[in-house]
Amino acid sequence: MTEPLPPHYYLHNFRFMIDWVTDQHSDLLNAEESAFIQTFNQLNQDSQCLLVRMLGRKGCWFRSAKLHYAEIGDHELAAEQLIQSGLVSPNAPLSITELVNIVTKPELLLLFPNLLQAYKSQRKEILVEVLAAHYSEPANWSQWTRNQLDNLYRLDVQHISDTLRLLFFGNAYQDLTEFVLQDLGLFRYEQYAIDKQHRVFQDRTEVLQYQQLVLLRELFDAADDLNALQQLLPLLPEKFANPAMERRRARLFNQVAYEFERYGELTTAIQLYRDVTLPPARERQVRLLEKLGKFDAAWQLLNEILTHPANEHELQLAHRMAPRLARKIRADFVKPIKQSIKEQRLTLPRITDEQGNPLIVEAVAQAYFDKPEAPCFYAENLLLNGLFGLWLWPEMFRSVAGAFAHPFQGAPLDMYQEDFLMNRPGINDLWQLFDRDQHVHHIKAVWEQKFGITNHFVHWQFLDETLVELALHCIPASPLKAMFQRLLFDIQANRSGLPDLIQFFPDQKNYRLIEVKGPGDRLQDNQLRWLNFFAEQKIPAEVCYVSWQ
Repeated sequence: MTEPLPPHYYLHNFRFMIDWVTDQHSDLLNAEESAFIQTFNQLNQDSQCLLVRMLGRKGCWFRSAKLHYAEIGDHELAAEQLIQSGLVSPNAPLSITELVNIVTKPELLLLFPNLLQAYKSQRKEILVEVLAAHYSEPANWSQWTRNQLDNLYRLDVQHISDTLRLLFFGNAYQDLTEFVLQDLGLFRYEQYAIDKQHRVFQDRTEVLQYQQLVLLRELFDAADDLNALQQLLPLLPEKFANPAMERRRARLFNQVAYEFERYGELTTAIQLYRDVTLPPARERQVRLLEKLGKFDAAWQLLNEILTHPANEHELQLAHRMAPRLARKIRADFVKPIKQSIKEQRLTLPRITDEQGNPLIVEAVAQAYFDKPEAPCFYAENLLLNGLFGLWLWPEMFRSVAGAFAHPFQGAPLDMYQEDFLMNRPGINDLWQLFDRDQHVHHIKAVWEQKFGITNHFVHWQFLDETLVELALHCIPASPLKAMFQRLLFDIQANRSGLPDLIQFFPDQKNYRLIEVKGPGDRLQDNQLRWLNFFAEQKIPAEVCYVSWQ
């Protein structure tokens, strides 16, 4: 049974974060952030607790009646210290729009009895429209409420906390729940060295660039028409020197370009795609140039992709577009000959679970193939990725410059970057394990030593010891090595698209991979790439098309 968290767990975690940032990133902090850390450390425990509680909630407005926590003694005294320290503002001005989001409908009727008397039976949304038409200027909380309600506080340091969190995690999507999951024992993390000299952010400029990209993405996501999109274009930044930051900028440009595509602004979209090289920028340019009738330019760019593809997916799409475009400019193009993919077709009865709900087609097929002497597992991407993560473990978590920014990583920061292999020559030793037939011992040993520790490729609930042993018994070294090589060639793209089922034949030390497709379902691009690879490597794999009885 999970032990309950101590009352001040969140305060301990927040203190850990700011101490870590102070130690690792003090030179990246501005004067405001440094002053905040100093001020926070001088607060009493109740005030620290109340501030961290507020930082963990959404928005900047907090009513005193809703700020009650059992571990905090005197909430009013704690809030007063936050006010005196300049971290929270009392009675701050707010607009009528902000006000209506803070109070309830009965409270609105109390505050504006004359204006809303005729609308008291209407929905709150109607009341909001009436108030918005009468009040255009902000006012203080006390002016709006005439002291009829509890106090209201405005949190003034959320942006500072966000920056500290960004410096700690190296990204904007992780938060302090990572600590909680570890505190509860739900997640455990590998112990690795963190190199202060090779951080995610080398200087303050890169921090500001990251924050700029986050803000721009939010602005573009909120833009709901073409005019709003066009007004944001001048805000897009020039190329960044930091490769990781440039990849983030490229992802934003691709997203924005696609939005302009949707509005039919093809020329603007092409200009945005041209500014970056990250897929699918070149492939989208080819399609748009073709759409505009600029076939020669499209063909030239397409040949660049065919000659120097960024990844397998880009090459796959180029091969798909080439015959059509070649016909339009009367050019020669010989499509590569691929090995045929084995198929079988089954007609199976519907199967339901204990509640009478029909099972998904993969589960029905798995039940059909499963035999005592030839067990079949619904593995999809979990099995091969899991074995891959166990095999690669020593190099994944090796102390490499810039690989680790904080103690809560399930993979190094450069996992999906071009220099991942270059930074880890020790992977050559891991390949030799297959040649010496020592890979089985290595993978089993890692499973035993690291069980339960977070690894982006390993799902421990699925990958039990029995399944690991069965897979290693039935899959020979050569095909397993080949599959790992393809995974490592483009980890981000190739970790998905693997067949749904794997069936083992222990007596023959053999296996087969089965991709299941139900009525109306078709193979996805990443699935096709894996199946073509299996055919080329003579790895037993097939597609099973299921129809219902």
